[in-house]
Amino acid sequence: MRRYTVRINDTDHVLDVEELAHDTFTVHLADGRLVDVVLTDHQDLAQAVITPQLEVPEPHSTGTAPMVADRPVPPAAVGTARSTVPRGGAAAMTAPMPGVVLSVEVAPGASVSRGQTLLVLEAMKMKNDLKADRDGVVAGVHVSAGDQVRHGDLLLEFEA
Repeated sequence: MRRYTVRINDTDHVLDVEELAHDTFTVHLADGRLVDVVLTDHQDLAQAVITPQLEVPEPHSTGTAPMVADRPVPPAAVGTARSTVPRGGAAAMTAPMPGVVLSVEVAPGASVSRGQTLLVLEAMKMKNDLKADRDGVVAGVHVSAGDQVRHGDLLLEFEA
């Protein structure tokens, strides 16, 4: 479920949208009413092209520098990838896109509520507030301000 705040005629409205199928949604209005919505058409209007980042291979056991496209990989890039799998099956937040962590708003042990901003991620010169999709307690934070992350990198975990 996603929560949106929309402004209509200078009045803010909070909408919780639950995806039932790829084209069918239920919108939970603030006054308690439920509205069924069917998507009949859409257009992607974004102008940016997102390309996946290059995966760096593991270092060779021969002691030579790894090669990518016939070029050596800088030593700083080898072995810096973060785990994308949470420990022990706990719920986790992963990076929805590549970017730079601008700030971390929570610490391990913090109680958070659904919709609370946990991290701010800069991607394509835009600041993105990454919000909690559940109430819970933060079990671990795996990034800090200034860290560069890739799509799918583990950002934080919640207690199970």
